[in-house]
Amino acid sequence: MKKWIDRAWAKVTAYCLLVVLTAVLVLGGAAIVWLVTWNAYLDGGAEAEQSIYEQPCTNMAQTVISYLESVPAENGEMDITDPAFAEMFARVFEDASCAVSVVDGEGTELLRNYHPLNPLYAVSVDFTLNGVPLTVNAQLDEDHFQPGYSEAVARWLIRWRYAVLGLELLALAAWIFCLSFSLASAGHWRGYEGIHLTWFDKIPMDVWAALLLLGWGAMEFELRGLSPLWIAAGVLPGYLLLIAFAAQCKAGTVLRGSAVWWLLRGVGRFFRWVGYVLRRIPLVWKTALAVTAVLMINTVCAANYWDVEYLIVSLLVDLLAGLFLIYVAIGLRTLQKGGQALARGDYDQPVDTRWLFGDLRRHGEDLNAVQQGVQKAVDQRMRSERMRTELITNVSHDIKTPLTSIVNYVDLLKKENIENPQAAEYIGVLDRQSQRLRKLTEDLVEASKAATGAIPVTLTDTDVNVFLSQAVGEYRQRLAECGVEPVVTADETDPHIRADGKLLWRVLDNLLSNVCKYAMPGTRVYLSSQVVGETVLLTVKNVSRYPLNVSADELTERFVRGDASRSTEGSGLGLSIATGLTALQKGEFLLSVDGDLFKAQLRFPLYRA
Repeated sequence: MKKWIDRAWAKVTAYCLLVVLTAVLVLGGAAIVWLVTWNAYLDGGAEAEQSIYEQPCTNMAQTVISYLESVPAENGEMDITDPAFAEMFARVFEDASCAVSVVDGEGTELLRNYHPLNPLYAVSVDFTLNGVPLTVNAQLDEDHFQPGYSEAVARWLIRWRYAVLGLELLALAAWIFCLSFSLASAGHWRGYEGIHLTWFDKIPMDVWAALLLLGWGAMEFELRGLSPLWIAAGVLPGYLLLIAFAAQCKAGTVLRGSAVWWLLRGVGRFFRWVGYVLRRIPLVWKTALAVTAVLMINTVCAANYWDVEYLIVSLLVDLLAGLFLIYVAIGLRTLQKGGQALARGDYDQPVDTRWLFGDLRRHGEDLNAVQQGVQKAVDQRMRSERMRTELITNVSHDIKTPLTSIVNYVDLLKKENIENPQAAEYIGVLDRQSQRLRKLTEDLVEASKAATGAIPVTLTDTDVNVFLSQAVGEYRQRLAECGVEPVVTADETDPHIRADGKLLWRVLDNLLSNVCKYAMPGTRVYLSSQVVGETVLLTVKNVSRYPLNVSADELTERFVRGDASRSTEGSGLGLSIATGLTALQKGEFLLSVDGDLFKAQLRFPLYRA
């Protein structure tokens, strides 16, 4: 079954069989209901056969009565007891399907057409002719009985009643199989992976259902009394609707593909558009439009009274109320502008409270007080930041001079022929610590310059892939010594950015240096360039040797290191410097930590020459 599920011929065959089997089930079901109604499965069909034979016998008896009532009227001297009339009666009804006899009240037979050889059913009807009580006996004779279409079908059903039941069960099983196959194959087509909706399957379900109900309703109205016909006519589109519904359920488009959904989306978009337009209209104009609408409504209502004085007074009151509302709207707009300026960080535009009164004026003064307080706080923060930066710079310069002397004297001591091994060890310690102190001093100066923007920046066209490969080439040997394998993934579009080559190299140098210091040996460092929309991403990922028990935001702060024990070299200023240098180049430095995975991203706008 699975190998046929995407075959068109199998689907068409199953659908055609569904229609045929539905007709078989409906007809078979009607036949079984008829047989059960007449107890054909309990008495062998005797009662059902009697129901078939009763109507012809009754009709024949009524025909004879009508004939006898009409003949004497035409032949007033004719008597039914006359042998000549008996011969005429036998000749008239000699080809009848029933053997008919007429007897009087004493049981004497007066008329007969013929004697039945194989009687099937008998009916007796009493009537009165010219005041004489008579009885007509009609016996259905099998040799003379010529059944019609309905009688023949009924007799066939009685004979094959068990075969009809078995055929109905077999048709039901086949119908279930074909329906299951049609539903399972819905949406599957050869040459397409997964669920594929054709144009037919994309017809909205509510449109399908509406058309089907309208069609059924129209057919019921036009063909009133022929309900089986219009119900059967609805089977074909009904199965198509069911199969299309199954395909849409598999694709998950039943709701999103309905006409009601699109209508609701359209209404929602319309209201969003109205809201967008209303938001773009200034507050004063919105108030003016609302006041104008109220004035027009009140004018129309007042005009219905045909009272000129009432109309004038109403217009004056509405006009005064409208002017007051517009004044309030202007005051609110003034306060709104002040709040927007405060939100933007613009503290040089206080709220103009000259034309404000009452609560509006007090609110404006409160906004001005907040603005002044924020301005003082910002100024104090900037002054504190400048003092801290100047302190770091001055202290760094003050430390640099004696440190230079220490480094120089250590170099001189290293050149002396000192035979005492312990003294030589002390000189080595002095050398390492002095170099580390000099590196810390340089990092402090560089961090201060990066934070204050005192470093000159020259932005030029930079090929990201070339720059990345050069950086990896510089560090390849050092990475190999640390047991870290570099893996470079360059974007195929050869992206370019505007950056300062020296500053960008210092950022990458800092990241790769950290990889050498903190990456776990035997792992890989992944370097990649990627274009996302109008942005270029440079990514460096590696697995840390030490547990990263600090957040990404904390790592970019000064003097924070991933090695919490601070047993390795480094000042904790590298990532802070990298963040400042990236910002100077109009870029963004992003960090993320996921377990022991360290990920750094440089984000720059894509440059197109």
